[in-house]
Amino acid sequence: MTICNTAAAIDSSVREDTATPSNVECLLNWAQTFYPNLFSPLMSGVQLSAPYTYRYYSDTNAYVGVSSADNHVYYQGPSDVSPKDIGDLSALLKEAGCGARPYPVIFIHGLASSADTWASYRDYLIHNAGWVFGGIPTYNPDTKTVNMNCPTDPNLVTGCTGNAGDFYTLNFSDNQGLFLDVLGSELAEIIQAVLDKNPGATKVLLIGHSLGGLAAREYLQGLARVFDATTTIPYREDVAKLITIGTPHQGSFWAEACHVNLDIFDLFNKVGICDLLPGGIDSNSVAIKDLQPNSSALNALNDVATHPLPTNVSYISIIGTGQPTLSSLVDFQAGDGIISDISQNLATVTGDLPLQQKSTTIDILFRECGNQIKVPVVENVGQTHSCETTDINVGAEILRNLQ
Repeated sequence: MTICNTAAAIDSSVREDTATPSNVECLLNWAQTFYPNLFSPLMSGVQLSAPYTYRYYSDTNAYVGVSSADNHVYYQGPSDVSPKDIGDLSALLKEAGCGARPYPVIFIHGLASSADTWASYRDYLIHNAGWVFGGIPTYNPDTKTVNMNCPTDPNLVTGCTGNAGDFYTLNFSDNQGLFLDVLGSELAEIIQAVLDKNPGATKVLLIGHSLGGLAAREYLQGLARVFDATTTIPYREDVAKLITIGTPHQGSFWAEACHVNLDIFDLFNKVGICDLLPGGIDSNSVAIKDLQPNSSALNALNDVATHPLPTNVSYISIIGTGQPTLSSLVDFQAGDGIISDISQNLATVTGDLPLQQKSTTIDILFRECGNQIKVPVVENVGQTHSCETTDINVGAEILRNLQ
């Protein structure tokens, strides 16, 4: 049969299928979440009209489903007279992050942030992709142990084990008052705690936003250091992949300007250069100092000849663009308003080293999570750096690279 192009025709011969494999429903959830222009409104459940397991979207007058005849995915849009073969189900399941989870995934937050930055993505993975949320691992510097917690908000409905899981959203003990190498040591202990909770797992996948990506590199490159120690922690061969999002691999001009309180625009209308940054950032913190271009921390981290990145780890740089980004007092580059595209690209640090790496550029739409300041002569300067963890296209790219 073919999928008819009207809801009335298909309703006459379908029934609800309660035994549909979860990975097929996961795929359909992914399609409607990340491609709402094709599949709206949001739907739950599936319908069965042999050989198809499918959903119909009334707003966009479109069908998408899986055929049991060939295990392929089919799409029929409003102008199509018959379903189009989109491709093999197994390949699209990988694209959507459905199916088997190769390793536990740890999401790492950035500066002046927390595990909550991943809340919307966390809820998608739990409720739409069928992932098991292991919890929020947090390093305790007093006991030098990791506590595995679940969200405490009684209004927050999540499936959280506080134990084994497919993914975790960590909290650093203090991400402004700690140097990058110390953050790397906390991450090292959190990785071990996650592996301890998942017997049989030997590696994890790391996803770091902004400063979180640098903390991961500190550990991978053997530079991580416990707060009250001088010796470093060796890399334990327990990471399969590092995905960095908006990470300032070569630092950020904003960190340099804020650290010295250089408010160049104050001459005009009492607007400081650091007013563009998200609230709650201490311009004199040690983390801001480490994020300055050519800081001692970044110079050591980017000396990849002395401190090499492991060659058996895959590296993906997700680069946020769409906002002119100051790279000096007068120069603008492409970027997310806080970090230039060049700085976000790990490949500009590693050059032609024989590493498994790729870079993807994504324009981040300006919305409430970003902010702007009006600068004389230059007009509006905005940032969407703080929007990257909730951006729909970034979310799709994360899933695409998890296998």
